[in-house]
Amino acid sequence: MTQPRVLVIDDDDAVRGAVAEDLKREGYDLHFATNGMEGLRRLQEIDPTVIILDLRMPVMDGREFLSQLRVKPSDPYSVVVLTAYGDADAVESCYAAGVSTFLKKPFNLYEIRSVVKNAIATKELNTHLEDLVKERTVELEQRLREITALNKFLEWHLEWRSSLDCHYLEIGQELQRISSEINQLAIRAQSEPFIDLPALPNLDIGSDVD
Repeated sequence: MTQPRVLVIDDDDAVRGAVAEDLKREGYDLHFATNGMEGLRRLQEIDPTVIILDLRMPVMDGREFLSQLRVKPSDPYSVVVLTAYGDADAVESCYAAGVSTFLKKPFNLYEIRSVVKNAIATKELNTHLEDLVKERTVELEQRLREITALNKFLEWHLEWRSSLDCHYLEIGQELQRISSEINQLAIRAQSEPFIDLPALPNLDIGSDVD
């Protein structure tokens, strides 16, 4: 099974070293960047499961990185923000950018392991739920197509039965008309005398032969 990839974006060598020391024991595939711009490049290269992001960095800081990243719930990664300050404006801007997990410096190895593990578990759960929703959606769409086809068949069948009933009604009416005519002819035949046909002439062909 492929190990989750963790991208650490921090310009502090000591922080990167501490994170590497804490997380390598968990077997994660670790990658590093020293600023937000480099982090964006590494993000495209490695497709991480978790991004650990410092807010204050040169070249491109964490806020600008988040602005460029535009985190969405459907993204395949979670973002954990590291901050030594944690002022209200910074936290609010991170929340607005889609971040929900913060880790305040200095952190200990238990904190970083727990936060990363929870972030991975949450993302895997969300991915699993999304897959279930997609699978169920496909099943429902198929069922809807089957029901639609069945409804069309029933509508056609009802129309056919209605047409057939009308045809049978016309046949019944025609039979009644014929029966009525037969009855009238029978009554007429009983009430009117037979007409005597005139006698045919007697033709004696051999009487003139000598």
